[in-house]
Amino acid sequence: ERADPPAMKIYYLHFKPNADVNYLHLFSLYDLADYNPATKAYDTINYTSIPKLAALLPYSNSTLNRLLINDEYKDFLSIDKDNRTITLNSSVIKESNNNCFVRLTDKEVSYLRKEQDNLLCKYYIYLKYYCSLAKKAGIKQDFTAKQFLTAIGYSTKSQKQIDKISTYNNKLKEQGLIIITPYRDELGHLRNCYKTND
Repeated sequence: ERADPPAMKIYYLHFKPNADVNYLHLFSLYDLADYNPATKAYDTINYTSIPKLAALLPYSNSTLNRLLINDEYKDFLSIDKDNRTITLNSSVIKESNNNCFVRLTDKEVSYLRKEQDNLLCKYYIYLKYYCSLAKKAGIKQDFTAKQFLTAIGYSTKSQKQIDKISTYNNKLKEQGLIIITPYRDELGHLRNCYKTND
């Protein structure tokens, strides 16, 4: 039985917080992907040539070539040069402890694109993943900017980066994408409890 594509496009992204990838580039590839009934995801891109494929993207042929051969992207996509097919690793059917996913809607991706900030993409994807885990477990999700920066492989000594995370929180709250509830922990420290608005 053939499955129909969902009415609203959903982006299923492999979750690897320390991956050195540009999510804005990945979003553009997702836009070109056809729906695959077998995996129930938009994950297949058929192309005639890399230059022609690059012409459909908001980045150059050389950027696309670098992305397709970069080991950092291997968890996110694979290329079959013989059959001229790119497969995006977006099948939740294959989800396991080593293959986790984050689900983003068109609205969320549209906002991230508008901001054109890859660190914001990383932060929001991190938030979505851990808020989803907390929701399933029925617990609070409260992490610090330093915990996030450590998880993605950034230095925690930069106050500029820590301040940037605070700015992201305000932006995401304004967009209605996250809910932050301040509370005091058992040691009296002020913490933020995060929820995504889905």
